[in-house]
Amino acid sequence: MKIGLLSPFLPEKDGIAIYSNNILIGLGGKRKDIVTIGRKGSKADYIIDFRSFSLKKDLENIIKKENLDAIHIQYVAPFFSKILNLNLLSALSLPIPVIVTLHEVHYLIRNLKDSILESIERQIIKKSNLVIIHTPKQKEFLEKKYKAHNIRYIYHGLNLFKTHKRKGNNLLCFGMISKNKGVEYLIKAMDYLPDCKLTITGNFVDKKIEKEIKSQLKFSKAEIKTEFGWIDEHKKSQYYNNADLVVLPHVWAPYQSGILHNAVAFGLPVVAAKTGALWEMVDLFRFGEVVKPKSPKALAEGIKEVLNNYSRYKKGIEEYRKVANWEKIAKDHLKVYREGIK
Repeated sequence: MKIGLLSPFLPEKDGIAIYSNNILIGLGGKRKDIVTIGRKGSKADYIIDFRSFSLKKDLENIIKKENLDAIHIQYVAPFFSKILNLNLLSALSLPIPVIVTLHEVHYLIRNLKDSILESIERQIIKKSNLVIIHTPKQKEFLEKKYKAHNIRYIYHGLNLFKTHKRKGNNLLCFGMISKNKGVEYLIKAMDYLPDCKLTITGNFVDKKIEKEIKSQLKFSKAEIKTEFGWIDEHKKSQYYNNADLVVLPHVWAPYQSGILHNAVAFGLPVVAAKTGALWEMVDLFRFGEVVKPKSPKALAEGIKEVLNNYSRYKKGIEEYRKVANWEKIAKDHLKVYREGIK
């Protein structure tokens, strides 16, 4: 069995690049039976242009040269075009089985862009041999919506780090900062949390949200520290090791969050807004609290609940760490690959 893995790869500053690298690490590192296919900026066996209309032809050439048995595509819409992804949809008709991981599942259609992404999602499920998603609820939703029988779920993986004892009431909000992340609601929630300290870190997606958040911070009287920009893995570990609780105040999240999984990897409970798929594993394994989105008061109440009953969430954290470590997740991928090429 020889698989082509199409994805961004390190050293790209991208969460999916980290995700795919962790699959490889979970499989034991560089393997002759996994051929990596990346884009410019990736360190991979082959570099191609994901957005090119020659994508299908480029993949066919690699399939022939490497004698691949299947292609596994890590799908996030912007990798392949700004919106239509026509080159990707064409590339799904390859001479070997195609497996696609949907890192986003669109429960809610809010506008034209969401309608287009939903249409692409439908076509990917129709054309792919197998589709991988990350939660049981996502699987149930897609099977019902599209009457699909090719959906498989594999939990989002965890790198397991040494857990530490609680230090205090230190809150962490980590990751890319956009209008969908709801950071403004968390800053307002700090008005209800005088005994807590908050750290906000990450890259701004655009200048507008950067201006809004920095302006809001100027007027906040809460104890809030910030570091804006790309955070490398070493510094990321420092932030998680200094935290007691991770907060995800998102207002839109059709994906499973790497930030949430980093929290569990470090043994930290979370408070997550009930939006998209973000909250599903929190609810399933009970390693934190799920709260109403766009509500500073609800965020504050969820944070207080976790801090006041901290030990309650330890069991859920440990259970999820057992079933979602990268070694197990990598083996689960191998099972899907074998199924896909039967």
